[in-house]
Amino acid sequence: MKTYSVQSGDTLFSIAQHEYGDGNLYPVIARQNHLADPNVINIGQHLELPYVTFRHHFSTPDSPATRQAITQQYYGTADPGKQLIWEIINGVAQRPIQQGSWLHIPDLLNPGHHTVVTGDNLHELAFRWYGDDHLRLMLAHANNLPHNATLALGQVLIRPGLNRFARTAGDTLRSLCEAEYGSANLDTWIGVVAAANFISAPDSLFANQVVYFPR
Repeated sequence: MKTYSVQSGDTLFSIAQHEYGDGNLYPVIARQNHLADPNVINIGQHLELPYVTFRHHFSTPDSPATRQAITQQYYGTADPGKQLIWEIINGVAQRPIQQGSWLHIPDLLNPGHHTVVTGDNLHELAFRWYGDDHLRLMLAHANNLPHNATLALGQVLIRPGLNRFARTAGDTLRSLCEAEYGSANLDTWIGVVAAANFISAPDSLFANQVVYFPR
């Protein structure tokens, strides 16, 4: 979790806009830091900022050039392999992007790393890290591997930054958060997760809802 020191002119909205791409995620910061009034922060105050996958507001018509520009903006390259990573995450690799939608941009500039051990494969790692084994394709592209690659012991993999997520099936936000974070500070995590997913009624999840878990 990142620590941020409040600067002159900062608001929670502006901090969330810079860190997450969407100022409306400011309640994530408020709930993590137990701020009684999110409109009141002080210069020099230290805030804990949970990692939330950056969001990009897609405000222009879809085109190959627009997709290349997004890839260049966030990854410093127009490489089609990098582009395919965020397209897979957002389910738009083979369909148009609707103007006005929000895209999740996985972190490839400061990724985690994983050393392969016995039993590891892309299918299992994608499910363990992200709750979705279909994202093995994203892992394959991030590591320049075939989608059916056999991993070698000791091989070091790039682990793109992306909030782990799960699809709910009879769960509550409390049960999901307890499984993800444990029982310590559970009420805080429930508030943070609700804010990160724009869930206004934490006790009312619907079947197959996707929930992202900040870190």
